[in-house]
Amino acid sequence: MLFQAVRTRINAYQGTDSINLLIRQLAQEAGYDAKVVSRMLKAGNFLVSLSPTLAPEQVKCGYAHIELLERLHQLDAVVATSMLSATLANQHTLQTLRETITHYATVAGTPATTARSKARSRVTNHERLASAAILEAGADFFGFPGGEIIKVTHSDFFSQFFMIQLNGQQKAAIFIRVGDTSRKQEKAASDLLKLASMARPYFEKIWFVFPEPSGVVHELAYHAHAIKAFDNWLSLATLSEEEQAIEKFWNLARAFTEELFGGSPLKWEGFAVLDRAKKNGEFLPVLEI
Repeated sequence: MLFQAVRTRINAYQGTDSINLLIRQLAQEAGYDAKVVSRMLKAGNFLVSLSPTLAPEQVKCGYAHIELLERLHQLDAVVATSMLSATLANQHTLQTLRETITHYATVAGTPATTARSKARSRVTNHERLASAAILEAGADFFGFPGGEIIKVTHSDFFSQFFMIQLNGQQKAAIFIRVGDTSRKQEKAASDLLKLASMARPYFEKIWFVFPEPSGVVHELAYHAHAIKAFDNWLSLATLSEEEQAIEKFWNLARAFTEELFGGSPLKWEGFAVLDRAKKNGEFLPVLEI
């Protein structure tokens, strides 16, 4: 399979020339136009991110089918996923895929529907890309070399997430999140920190993987830094869609700026119930962290 051969060469490339130049060279070796190979790579990367365990012999269709499936995925990820198997088996013509895209583009045309569809697609797309990137990075990236990555599909406490086990013991929980754009970032970060705190007794490390850019990751870093959790038991990472790789998040600029001006997410305000006198303060730990 040309895609696999080219992708393997690109992943192993250690030269100084640009990747585009390498693609042109590989395309020439294979007797293809460089633009065609680039399209094949893009379609193949989408397919791998959608189904990382897919075997080459399962792909009976051409790259143009996958390109159209990716466009459909951007409109409605659920529908695109449901059509994946039949498309790979070459049971959907290009015309069928185009008509399906046209239909769902029309369905998604109203402002409210478009907003919901975009939000849903963004979440689904990030989950798909992040899942593939987590498997690509391996347990080493998350601090547990030799660990086994497990996809937890059901949990009453934590819903779906990735878990790393080492010698039969759970070591890390990895949550993929976009950040709730319908709420304030402070509220979204607070809720995520509550989730992390609930998971903490059961794992040595808690990870969140956000898209890049993300405002929530900065807010969560600020909150985590305030309770001395940041890069202690709680770690953050961001996913680059272009490179389809995750990087550890270190940026505490938001936290340092707030501290400089006396800000803290642990501050509180209220009033005395008896005389309604205004009260304020800052939460201090009563248990050893």
